[in-house]
Amino acid sequence: MDDIRPLMLGLVGESAAGKTTLARGVVRLLGRGGVTPLCLDDYHRYTRFELLARDLTAADPAANNLALMASHLAELRAGRQIVKPLYDHRSGTICGPEAVAPSELVLAYGLLTLTPPSSPELFDLTVYLDPDPELRRAWRLARDVSERGYSAEEVAARAPARERDAARFIQVQRPRADLVVRFRPNSGPNGCADLDAELVLRDDDASDQLCAELGAAAIPGLQCAYLTADEDGRSGHRIVLDAEIGATCAARAADIIWGQLPEIEPLEFTLLGQVRSDAQPMRHAAALALVQLLIAARLLRAADSR
Repeated sequence: MDDIRPLMLGLVGESAAGKTTLARGVVRLLGRGGVTPLCLDDYHRYTRFELLARDLTAADPAANNLALMASHLAELRAGRQIVKPLYDHRSGTICGPEAVAPSELVLAYGLLTLTPPSSPELFDLTVYLDPDPELRRAWRLARDVSERGYSAEEVAARAPARERDAARFIQVQRPRADLVVRFRPNSGPNGCADLDAELVLRDDDASDQLCAELGAAAIPGLQCAYLTADEDGRSGHRIVLDAEIGATCAARAADIIWGQLPEIEPLEFTLLGQVRSDAQPMRHAAALALVQLLIAARLLRAADSR
């Protein structure tokens, strides 16, 4: 066994839920010792055309080699290299395999991250992305047309089956996640183009301390509340971040969260929360940046207790 004992972060959500955008800032924060990205959708058993022939979607566990996926996650957790399949999402074909070695941060993301019974225990922190449904549909349409070779008509034709299987196989993973992240259109009066964000953190000592400090600071644009039971029936904390939170207020919140990250040197805040709209350059979204900081803090505190 190698000496590496990686941090393990698991992201789960429907296709085009924002997993890549969310992960970008976490990698900037915690990936200085190396990052092993692991796309768990590479474990699809069938090509795009085979899925259609079998009347399956990629979200159906029957269309994925989940036993191999769970085995490989356990190997990486133990610090060992794996040889995994590779799926070309642009063409919808299976290729590879490829060798993957663990580094200090293993970032695993996919549709069925928490479906194998053993998976939740293999991660230090798991995050379920649950954006506004209309936002997610728009993101999926844009991505599938621009990056994956679908026509808009093909995306629309497959939407009912995808929505059905998302409810059956993806959304049921939300109660298993440690943290839920939601993005929604900004509700403020100024028509901000960025998104409001909401996090639901499961109840533990680290969450209690962090949310107490954020709440006591009374920062405009940031709200904290304790939930005796969320929609999944578990207690925890809700943090709501307004997309219009000002730079000064965002910086105050960031300073509090940085206090939970003594292991790493603070990063320029505007380097986090990077988003791209259409063909525009990357820009900074403060609410997203704070979400990324909060996830990094929770991941490190969870790793401390393992």
